[in-house]
Amino acid sequence: MKITTLRHPFRERSRTARPSPWAAGHARPCLEALEDRRVLSVLMVGLGPNAQYASINAAVAAAHSGDTIRVSPGTYHESVNVNKTLTFVAQSNKGNVIVDPGALGSGFNVQANDVTIRGFTIQDAQGNPGINLGRAFSGADIEHDVFRDNTFGVYLNSNGAHTTILRDNTFLHNNAAGAASGNGIYSDQGVSNAKIVDNFFTGQTNAAMIFVGNGSTAQAQFHLQIRSNDLIDDAPIILINTRDSVIRDNLSLRSSGSGIFFGGGVQNVEVSHNQLRDGAFTGINLRMDLANYPVTTPDTNNRILDNVISGFGDSGIRLRDGASGNLVADNRIVGNGKGNDPTTGDGISLEQANNNVVRNNRVEDNRRDGIRIDSASSGNQIAHNQLRHNGEHDAHDDSTGTRTAGTANFWDDNSGVTENRPGLLRHEGKHHHHHDHHDHEHDEDDD
Repeated sequence: MKITTLRHPFRERSRTARPSPWAAGHARPCLEALEDRRVLSVLMVGLGPNAQYASINAAVAAAHSGDTIRVSPGTYHESVNVNKTLTFVAQSNKGNVIVDPGALGSGFNVQANDVTIRGFTIQDAQGNPGINLGRAFSGADIEHDVFRDNTFGVYLNSNGAHTTILRDNTFLHNNAAGAASGNGIYSDQGVSNAKIVDNFFTGQTNAAMIFVGNGSTAQAQFHLQIRSNDLIDDAPIILINTRDSVIRDNLSLRSSGSGIFFGGGVQNVEVSHNQLRDGAFTGINLRMDLANYPVTTPDTNNRILDNVISGFGDSGIRLRDGASGNLVADNRIVGNGKGNDPTTGDGISLEQANNNVVRNNRVEDNRRDGIRIDSASSGNQIAHNQLRHNGEHDAHDDSTGTRTAGTANFWDDNSGVTENRPGLLRHEGKHHHHHDHHDHEHDEDDD
């Protein structure tokens, strides 16, 4: 679809102090078209006899780019097709301006730049999202809306030319039958330069938000900011083939799955200052989920910093399936493993994970091990962690090699009590000198 540049209705040509050339007979006057200087309009939609328009679509048809459409309380059984830059405002703050498209399509189908939709309840889109944002456009501002009982809440796609914002929205039980059912926010066509901030999610069955591009340029996903959202009795944040983004200051409580899940191809994403509690699976899970997603590369060079992770059924943090170059630092990981799966229950677990850094974490009271490294992981640096009261071992490393204590990994100045082999920990009152500490960055041949 061709993207056209919208002309600002108030833009005037620059002027100079020179005399006008046509006044001296050198040129003919060029009069600016009146329609380019028109006053922006406010169109009123309502269900009463005095309404200017009885449907939102009728107002859209009459509107010009840049206009505002104000909608009075009532239930509007229509799928609104938005093909120009417009602002939609619900004339109530009580959630009683309702767009209910049923089987007609999305509540709003946005195929234009810089569209604002504010204050609506959008419900019951069967087989469709509440709002569909077209991939060829950007700059949508979706604020203070309620999405409930749709197949999924928002189909978030954007070309990234302008920032797209989803702020202060509520996502409730968007689980109606159809493709992509059970997601609050879903994206699979590509999105960049988007902010998802201060939203509330509850009752979705698959994901609060999921970004699942196939890794191609056409479906690229980058420059996402996912900040200060509350996910209560909901589902994970899922990223696949996503890069250069931030997940920060979110609360996840009693997730039906993991708190945050990377399924492969995730690079240079910061996950920081989140509180993740009492989910069914893993707090933060990095893996290559080949069975469910179109991934070809592991999760690399991500930063997991200053999170609080507690009470998950499996483990606190798992780096898996070739995860490499990731930093896990300054997290507090407490009391995970409540699901009693004998293969999980660790604070931090490295499973076929190489050349990651795990440092300055506080890891306590997890059902199995504080930090556990499997036999297929090597080159990881485990430093300055505080490990206490974990069920089997505070420190556990099953690898073999020429590094700390005969493992394939570096353990340096970690405090704790129990270990599966001597030399992994600095016990209280003692300081173990690890002969290979100086080789941390120079032992590639041993990987």
